[in-house]
Amino acid sequence: MDSKTTSKLLKIVLLSIAISFVIDKVVFFGMNKISDKVMTGQAIGKLNHFLSVKDSVDVLVFGNSRANHHINAEELNPNSFNNGTDGISIAYNSTLINTLDKSIKQLVIVHIDTKNFFDDNYKGTDIRSLKTKYLRNDSITSYLEQSNTISILQNFYYSMNYNGNVLGILKNYLNPSYNYKTYNGYDPLTVSESQEKMRDIVLSKDSEQNCSESLSINPIALDYLKKIKHFSEESSKRFVFVTTPFYNDQCKADNKIFATLMTELGLNYFDYSDLFISENDNSLWKDKTHLSARGAEAFTTYFIQEVKDMY
Repeated sequence: MDSKTTSKLLKIVLLSIAISFVIDKVVFFGMNKISDKVMTGQAIGKLNHFLSVKDSVDVLVFGNSRANHHINAEELNPNSFNNGTDGISIAYNSTLINTLDKSIKQLVIVHIDTKNFFDDNYKGTDIRSLKTKYLRNDSITSYLEQSNTISILQNFYYSMNYNGNVLGILKNYLNPSYNYKTYNGYDPLTVSESQEKMRDIVLSKDSEQNCSESLSINPIALDYLKKIKHFSEESSKRFVFVTTPFYNDQCKADNKIFATLMTELGLNYFDYSDLFISENDNSLWKDKTHLSARGAEAFTTYFIQEVKDMY
């Protein structure tokens, strides 16, 4: 290949990169304009909603789907928001907690499922659910960069941060899923008559032994928990950590170890894994890990009695 051909190829490559860079930025800023108006759905809407109200409510709930479906914080205080989000864990929660204004007095309820703390394979990748705010929110950007879950390309092609979320964002932009102005983040699970039979069959089956082979604390999960502890010590907020009920928690060794860890860290922790274990009432359940709306209201009533003096 002669020098002229090489020069032409180099120019083509550089031109292609330049064009792709420009297109990427056009797409990125276009998606920013659209996504900033989306306040519904879990693609970005609930996150936007949280960021808009996080410093104006009195009670906040963090956690996964079990937080979302189990804790009706409005029963404790009407000025509350449940930020429970499907499929996330301690990395996601720790990151968002650290976006809060430390000077504002609030009750912060953090739902904890112990499985990630005893999972050797947990890498904190649930933090990637916040990638739509990378390079757009300083606090979230800092946590994402520290997590080593952001690729070099994402610093060049910004629109990559919307990968996997575009359809959900566009859907809720064109047709919002609900009226976010009357939404407090809590989503109780209803069980229809047609679902009750299947639910009862699922509950009647023996639960699998879910004890981890390793009962050592995952260092990544522990580090994110310590970040919350550090934040709590510097803020005016009160923190409560809670594990909500399971239908039949087959492993208790991890509960004991985790409860000891929380005591050592000086964190207020309530483990309600077995709260309804003696209740022979399937109507409390949607499945073995999620309470029904009826179960959630029963749990919330009980939980409020425990934490009302902390509010």
